[in-house]
Order: sequence, then C-alpha cells, then structure tokens
Amino acid sequence: MIEVIQKNWLDYFLAELREANSAYLISPFVTRNIVDHLLNNGSANIKLITRFNLNDFRSKVSSLSALKMLVQKGAEIKGIRNLHSKVYLFDNKSVIIGSANFTSGGFFNNYEYGIKTTDNNTLIKTAIYFNSLWNLSQEILTLNKIEEWENEIRTSRTVPKTDELPDYGKIASIQASTNRRYFIKLFGKTEHRVDLNFTSRDEIERSHCHWALTFSGKKGRPRKYNDGDVVYMARMLHGTDYAIFGKGIALRHVDDRDVASDSDIEEIDWKEDWPIYIRVQNPQFVDSSMRNCPKMSELIDNLKYDSFDKTQRKYLDREEDINVWASLRQQADVQLSEIAAEWLENKFQEARVEFGAIPQTYIDNLYSGSPTLQEILNDE
Repeated sequence: MIEVIQKNWLDYFLAELREANSAYLISPFVTRNIVDHLLNNGSANIKLITRFNLNDFRSKVSSLSALKMLVQKGAEIKGIRNLHSKVYLFDNKSVIIGSANFTSGGFFNNYEYGIKTTDNNTLIKTAIYFNSLWNLSQEILTLNKIEEWENEIRTSRTVPKTDELPDYGKIASIQASTNRRYFIKLFGKTEHRVDLNFTSRDEIERSHCHWALTFSGKKGRPRKYNDGDVVYMARMLHGTDYAIFGKGIALRHVDDRDVASDSDIEEIDWKEDWPIYIRVQNPQFVDSSMRNCPKMSELIDNLKYDSFDKTQRKYLDREEDINVWASLRQQADVQLSEIAAEWLENKFQEARVEFGAIPQTYIDNLYSGSPTLQEILNDE
C-alpha cells in the first residue's frame, strides 16, 4: 500500500512511531521541537543519520542541542557529508520517504511531498540503503564530541562568519551507478597462501597485476567485466582471510587481444597456464604489508549479506541461512554490492593515506606486457 503525504506530516510520523520498536531516520537537518515529539511519543530504538557540518549548527538550520537530547536518551547518531535524503523507517514494516527534513519547516511550514508505504520490496531496499550509509562510519556521536563542537562554534562567533567551519561527516566517495560494477579479484591458491608480512610489492612483482589480471580460461572467458568496472585485488592469506591490497579500472575482455603473448610467457613462464587477461588501467596499491591492508573478514563482519551482489540478491529473494563466505569458494572473483564497494573504497583509501601509496615511478619500471596496453589502445 502506498499513501501520498502532502500535509500533516507529524501525524503520519507519530502514528508509525507509536507502534514501532525501532525508528531508523535519515535527515540532513534536525531541530529540537521535532525531536521532542520523537522522544515523547514511544520508546523506539532510534538510529539517526544526519549531517555533522558545523556551519549548519552555527546558522541554526540544524540543532546541535537536538542531537544532544537524542544522545542523552540513548539514540545512535552518525554523520554523512552532502546528505540530502529524507527517510523514516519503522521496524522494517513501514517507511515514509519524501522531501521533509526532521525540522519544524519540514513537518509544519514548508510545501513538502512524500509517501508512506508498507510495500515489502520498498522496505527491503530502504533498509539496505540505510545500512549502506550507516556502515560508512564506525563512529557513534558522543556527548564529549558534541561539547567539543559547541566550543568550536562558540569560539567561531568571535570571527567573521565568512570563515568556514569543518564538516565532520563521513565522505561517501562512490556514488550509486547503474552502469559501473565493482569486483574483487582473488589471488593465490590454497597451497600458495601468504602471511601478513608479504607486501603489495611482492605480489605486484609476482603477478604483474599492475597491468593485467589473469585467468586460466578453464571456466571460459571473463566476459562479465565491462569497460570502466572497478576491480579490487585481494591476496589469500594463511587461514581463510584475504587482504585487499590494490585496485584498477577494467577493460572488457577481447578474445584476440587479451591473451598472453609469446613475449609475456617468456618473461613470466606461469602465464602459459594462466593466459587469459582482464587488462587494467590506473592501478592503485597500498605500499605496505598485507597486515595493513583492508581484510575480507572485516568487510563481511560489517556488512553480512550486503557484502556481495549475489548474497544481497539472495536476501531480497528471502533466502535464509545465507553463507556469505561460500561466495568465495573456488572462485576467481566476486562481484561486490554497491554498499560494499563504498565501504571498501573508504577503507582502501584510508590505508593508502596511512601507510602510503605505491608510486607510479615504481610501476613504470616493471614489465608491463608486450605489447603494452598503451600500444594496444593506440592501434585500435
């Protein structure tokens, strides 16, 4: 059932809230009087995603004191930069989606439009969307942090307001796309696991993954990849885990073009058994050991069924007892969900900042295929 909302937003909100055990809210701006209604009408477990831009609080379009009230009552709050969505999800049983912020203007004064629905498919997709934003950050807002921000805003009022204050929200670095897809290419066989001291440079010099990802061809050609798809690179470790040490931009497989040349096999003899390529451009790597690279286990522990496209679809199809790790068994690669791609991109770039990125000068001195990718593209 879908019901259009053009007025009486608070009435719709409170009707759902009073019957709910949980209320998961997304709103860029929050004001105190609407928070009063939230706290005085039910005992739902509250999670809120909003903005942590101190300029919003200084200009009073959003209320830091409202967030303080929520934290004092046990609500969990996270911040995302450039947030624009307005979503109010109750127990995964109903959802209100529309243009209204969680403010007096949104609920009382402005011309707003939205819907309330109990449609199951919409509820599932909304829950996935909420979790995708929630999992971008591990930091829950605390009273100590709010007090720090209050002091920062108070101090800023002694200087001209043209001075910008910080935005402490998490950056969402990947925007949802219907065209680009995200994969993890798995490196290593069971008998070739490595320890945490193995470095990205060790793997690059072994696999030459800075210019091509290799496949045996025994299961056919890797035709799932399209030009522009993002491929993360993960090395199998002792135990069951993988370390994600690199990424590149894929080129679709072309049968006559993307096979090991005689020169490639002469330079790297194992390519005789692994001659099929997905070529990559713009490679990026963490310049460190596997110890300091993002781990597959961390991704799966955080996102569960949202980790991979296949497991996410199983969840949407209402399958039970989904074994996420099983998606990796005897596979050369796995397709990420967009939620997982966002999570992984943030972790990967954080590792490159903290531990360093492998310089292009190092990559330029390595064997890069014969002919090289640039020579191939110039001939096409």
